[in-house]
Amino acid sequence: MVRGSLGKLASRALSVAGRWQHQQLRRLNIHEYQGAELMGKYGINVPRGAAAGSVHEVKDALKNMFPSEKEIVVKSQILAGGRGLGTFKSGLQGGVHIVKAEEAELIASKMLGQILITKQTGPEGKIVSKVYLC
Repeated sequence: MVRGSLGKLASRALSVAGRWQHQQLRRLNIHEYQGAELMGKYGINVPRGAAAGSVHEVKDALKNMFPSEKEIVVKSQILAGGRGLGTFKSGLQGGVHIVKAEEAELIASKMLGQILITKQTGPEGKIVSKVYLC
C-alpha cells in the first residue's frame, strides 16, 4: 500500500518536473578568437592570440605576434565543442595541436579548408575556415 502510493507520488513529481524543464536556447554563437577579442576590448586579460584564415596569415602572425615563441597552439575554429578530440575527414587526429613554432604553418595547412568531425557536429562535420594561434 505505502510502496504503491510512494511510486505514484514519485511518478507524478517526475512528470510535473519534466513539463517545466526545457532545452537551453543559445542566441549568440561566436568562435573562441572572437570571444577573446571581445573580452580584450573590455579590459579582460586574455592570452595573446591571432586568428588566421590562410597559411599566409599564419605565417604573418608567427612573424609579427610570436617571433620568439618555441611552441604554438593551433586551434581549429568551428562552432562545436570537442575539437581537441575531433577527427578530420582527411585523417588528421585532433583539432587542437601544440607544435613547435616551425611546424605551425604545416599543421594549419592540414586544418584549413578541411572538415572536422566531433561529437557535437555529427558525422557530417564542419569546415574549418579559421585557426586560432596562441
